[in-house]
Amino acid sequence: RQTRHEIAYKILISVIVLMLAFSVIVFLIVKKIVKPLRKLTDASIKLANGDYNVEIEYSNTLEIQLLSKAFENMTLNLREHEKLQHFLAYRDSLTGLRNTTSYKKWAADFDQKAHEGNHAFGIVMLDLNYLKETNDTYGHDVGNKLIVGAAQIISDTFKRSPVFRIGGDEFLAILQNRDLEEREELFAKFRTACTNSFVEAENEKIPISIAIGFSMFDPDTDTQFADVFNRADDQMYQNKKHMKMAKL
Repeated sequence: RQTRHEIAYKILISVIVLMLAFSVIVFLIVKKIVKPLRKLTDASIKLANGDYNVEIEYSNTLEIQLLSKAFENMTLNLREHEKLQHFLAYRDSLTGLRNTTSYKKWAADFDQKAHEGNHAFGIVMLDLNYLKETNDTYGHDVGNKLIVGAAQIISDTFKRSPVFRIGGDEFLAILQNRDLEEREELFAKFRTACTNSFVEAENEKIPISIAIGFSMFDPDTDTQFADVFNRADDQMYQNKKHMKMAKL
């Protein structure tokens, strides 16, 4: 027959064993939850600091899985938003070409590297003729079609080069490498494309007429991007005058 002390001792041992087992179970559960939560916390801090290149790890716990999925969706949305913001900042909304902001950055980067070596490149300046007359006669919707048509010709011709829309009717292409070497063939292709291109308005065909000028970087005399730009711009205006004279 067990004494009261023996019974109390067995009860105490049982309670201690149960408490240890409970503690182990709680520790494992907490570890299973806290570790993925800590990783999610680290990921959220990176996201808050603008680092969207985070990887979300999943847990076997349903609630943590749902939370991880929500974080992953948020990360994907933020990445898409960042791409959209970059596009809006550096792309022209009408034509999809690089815009003035992108052009200025390219020019500034070149000026910074200008003294590091011989950077062979050329600038093509292009100006869409008769845009104002088209807007006044047929409206800005038709004028926009003219701009988009010109952008298509220019980007198709110089498809291996960066092309920018730097004004309402002004475009610029920076020729390097193969496009620079084959520029005469590209200029001929460009003129042919302009001859065969037009937009329709009120049963009329409005030709896409574009003046063009070119200048090549001279490392012996040019000290900045603007030197090449100004020569190409002058050549373009000379061509524009010639085209208008030929039409009279």
